[in-house]
Amino acid sequence: MTVGITCYGGVNEIGGNKILISDGDTRVLLDFGAGFSEGLDYFSSGIEARRVNGAGDYFEFGLLPELPGLYSEDALQNTDLKYASPEIDAIVLSHYHSDHMGRISLIDQEIPVYCGETTALIHKASSESGGSSLDGRDVRTFRTGDRFRVGGIEIQPMHVDHSIPGAYGFILQTSEGPVVYTGDYRFHGPMGSMTDDFIAQAQMAKPLALITEGTRVSAGDRKQEMGESEVAEQTTMLLNANPRLVFSSFRGNDIDRVLSFYKACQATGRRLVVSMKVAILLDELKNDSGMKVPEIGRDVSVYLRRKGKGSYDDADYYKWERRFLDHSFTAEEVRKQQNQVLLHLDQWYLPELIDIKPEKGGAYIHATTEAYNEEGEQDEQVIRNWVGHYGFEYHQIHASGHAPMEKVGDLVNRIGAQKVIPVHTARPDLFSKLAKKGKVQMPVKGKRMSLSLGT
Repeated sequence: MTVGITCYGGVNEIGGNKILISDGDTRVLLDFGAGFSEGLDYFSSGIEARRVNGAGDYFEFGLLPELPGLYSEDALQNTDLKYASPEIDAIVLSHYHSDHMGRISLIDQEIPVYCGETTALIHKASSESGGSSLDGRDVRTFRTGDRFRVGGIEIQPMHVDHSIPGAYGFILQTSEGPVVYTGDYRFHGPMGSMTDDFIAQAQMAKPLALITEGTRVSAGDRKQEMGESEVAEQTTMLLNANPRLVFSSFRGNDIDRVLSFYKACQATGRRLVVSMKVAILLDELKNDSGMKVPEIGRDVSVYLRRKGKGSYDDADYYKWERRFLDHSFTAEEVRKQQNQVLLHLDQWYLPELIDIKPEKGGAYIHATTEAYNEEGEQDEQVIRNWVGHYGFEYHQIHASGHAPMEKVGDLVNRIGAQKVIPVHTARPDLFSKLAKKGKVQMPVKGKRMSLSLGT
C-alpha cells in the first residue's frame, strides 16, 4: 500500500492544519487546528457552534472530517457518525497555536499527543488558568535531537523560529521515503537560525514531499520585514518620546514580544506590567532550561483587575492568581504612575481604562497582525474607538510570525523536495512561481495524495 497524504484542513485557507499521513496500518495526524476563517459563513462571535452538540455542528457544514476512530464519544453525541475505537495512532503537534491544535479537544483521549517540551509547559499554564485543549490527554514530549516512532513511521522533530516558543517542523521517514512538514516558521525572529537548522536537516533527508505553510504568500506581500529587534527599538523610541501611559495588546504567548517590550522598558526606566495569563506563562517557562524569561516581581509586575463585588479581596481570586498578588499593579497604581509603566492589556480588558482614567496624549501599540477579514476589521475598529476616546495615539509595531513570500520560496528551493504541497495559505497557486525545484501539487480537501509524482 502506498504512503498517503490527506489534507483535511489548511487547504486554500490560513490555519486549520489537519494533515493525515498514512503508511500501511499506521495513521498519524500532523496538527488538528481551527482555521481563522473556518465557518465564518455560518458562525460568528454572536453565533457559535454548540458545545453540547460536540462535533455535530462542524460536521453539518463540512468543517471537520467525519473520520471513524478519531473522535471521542462525547464529541459524537447527536451525530450520525458512530463511535469507534481509535484508528489514528497519534497526533503530532507542531506548536501551541489554536490554528494548529484548536480542535484537539474533540479527539478521543486514548489517542496520544506528541508535542515539544516547551509546548507542554504552555499547556500546563493554560490548563491552570482556564483550560487547555490538551487537558486529560496522553501527552508525550520531545526536543530537537530526539527521534520517536509511531507504528511504521519514524519522526524527527526539528526546531523552527515562530511567534511562540517551542515550534517545530518534522521529518517523517515512511516506507517509501522521507516526508517533510514545516509547521509555521520565520527567519526574522530572534531565533531565526533555528529555521536554517531545520532546512539543513530537511535538505539532507532528500524528501520525496515537502508540506509547507505559505501564510504570507500573496501578490502584495512586502519583502522587507520588521524583526523583533526593530520592535524593541521602535518601542524604546516611543516610550522615550511619550510622557504619558503607553499600553499594548498582543498575543500573550508571544514570548519574543514580551522580551522586546521588557528590553524597551529596561532602556527607558519603565516597568512592564503584564496580564495574569502572561504572568503564569512566564512562571512556567522559567522551568524550561532552553529559555530565559523575565521573573515576575523582580523584572515585571502583574495587572490586577477588580473581582467579586468590585474589590481587591484575596478570596475573590483563583488560587493560581493569588501567587501574583504581591507583585501586582491596580488601576489606581497605574493611574498614579502613568509615565513609569508599559501596560499589557488584552483587547477583552479595554474597559479597565475606565478605572485607570489615563491622561490624554498617551500611546497605544497595536502589536498584532493587521486585520485580514471583515470580523478582524470590526474588532480593530473597536480598539481604535477606545484609543480615540481617551485621546491616545495609535501605533502599529509588529513582527510577523511568518516568513515573507520570498523567504518561503527560498525554503522550498533549498530543501529541494520532489513534490511541494502548499498548506496554510490563501494563495497556493502562487507556489508554481516560487518553486524552481520540485513539482507543486495542489491539495484538495479530503482527497488522498500519494508520494509518487503526479498522484
